[in-house]
Amino acid sequence: MTSPLLTLPLLLCLGQSPEVTATEPPFQARLSFQGFDTDIDAESSSGTYFHAALEGHTPELASGLRAEATLSFFLSAPAAAGITLQDFGSNVRLRYRPSGWESGEGLAVAVHPITTSRLYMGFTYPVTWERQAFPRHAGSESALELRLSRRRWEAFVALKSAAVLDDLRLEYSRHYALLAGGFLDVTPELRLALKGTVLDRGQVPSAANFGVEMHVPVRGASLGAVWHRGATIGNNVDLTLYQGDPTFFERFFEPETYPGGFAASVSLEGSIVSQGLLDPDAVLERTTQTGGAGALEARVKQGFWRAHALAYVRTLSFMQVDGPGMPPYQAFMDAAETRAEVSGTLSTDYHLQDWGLTPGLLARFTRPASLRRAPVGLPGRNYTAVFQGPNLLSLLPEGEDPGLVVTLKATARWDLGKVAGVLAEVSYTHDPNRTRLEDDVTGIGEPVFQPANSVGVNVLLQARF
Repeated sequence: MTSPLLTLPLLLCLGQSPEVTATEPPFQARLSFQGFDTDIDAESSSGTYFHAALEGHTPELASGLRAEATLSFFLSAPAAAGITLQDFGSNVRLRYRPSGWESGEGLAVAVHPITTSRLYMGFTYPVTWERQAFPRHAGSESALELRLSRRRWEAFVALKSAAVLDDLRLEYSRHYALLAGGFLDVTPELRLALKGTVLDRGQVPSAANFGVEMHVPVRGASLGAVWHRGATIGNNVDLTLYQGDPTFFERFFEPETYPGGFAASVSLEGSIVSQGLLDPDAVLERTTQTGGAGALEARVKQGFWRAHALAYVRTLSFMQVDGPGMPPYQAFMDAAETRAEVSGTLSTDYHLQDWGLTPGLLARFTRPASLRRAPVGLPGRNYTAVFQGPNLLSLLPEGEDPGLVVTLKATARWDLGKVAGVLAEVSYTHDPNRTRLEDDVTGIGEPVFQPANSVGVNVLLQARF
């Protein structure tokens, strides 16, 4: 059987739910409420979210055969759109363990009927990708997943599917994305993991306007390694870093154990992806744009004290790979100068066992990704675009360079037994790249710097039944 100290964190990073045990109740419900304000001095910077999940599993339907289901959805209330409902990775799974196989081994077949965000490339959230394979799909993006697990290795294959708009034929056609991979426990302390993907995102809309058939092929691979010794080390309290992860409301309330002694883990991963996009320097021709990302994470636990470190780098083409492109379906111009995002985070916390409270401190330093001579704004203007995420950017005034973003946080986790928990953070951010468009004397919008300093709060409450 795979070492239990590796099982939970690596199953989560591989997108698989851990096998249920006979002592777990047949149904478990989890309700989460999150309230945040990224800048208490700014308007429209606050929001509230509600997440509900119901998980159930059956007793043995036949010898070694069990069924599981997860209903997970997300409610939000944007000011202009009313209440919106979003699936958060609901799925149905059948598990079969042949007679004589150990616990945790077996064959699993899963159906993801609405979204496929739990099947993805990469391992650590900031550098994961392809949580959604087809950005212009109609209806749901579903997937079928097959996994085979043995004592020291696992293999999986998944097929995503969606109806994608073809602008050339003015109809929807079905497209497929193939993901495959697995892991191998080289030693009880060292695990290697590999994933690969191949897909076609569909027709380039701008090429279709000229009657040209041009598709967007994608090829990519992710390789990861994890070394771990001692007890399991859980996640730090960093609510803003992992909110795009569909397991966000699950992973932060996993019970943390403090058996004493020393424990440590180190993980390293890298991803490379290429896709065919419209060449902006040629007439209706396709070019291949390549992007990459890497992450290094280390965790240490000594008694009730923990420390976490995370460093990652993402090229701008990697950040926009699921866009795809910038502008959409277009590669960067040869004259454009791109700069990768580089980020480093250090955090530490201490568990007060008598109170169930874990206070901590965190510091993050980020050099944001940027694009000089960005193809946005007024013609003839040489703006630099700073990217906070995919398609999330701000323009700097002409002649200005991006600055270093510094974030400091005070964090806290309060565990109220097995039925409830609270996570909270108060943050200070110095971001010299904050701008907004303001009209000049001629009535033309120009980027203008805004105050760089901001204070924010973030609170997550969860009840479990």
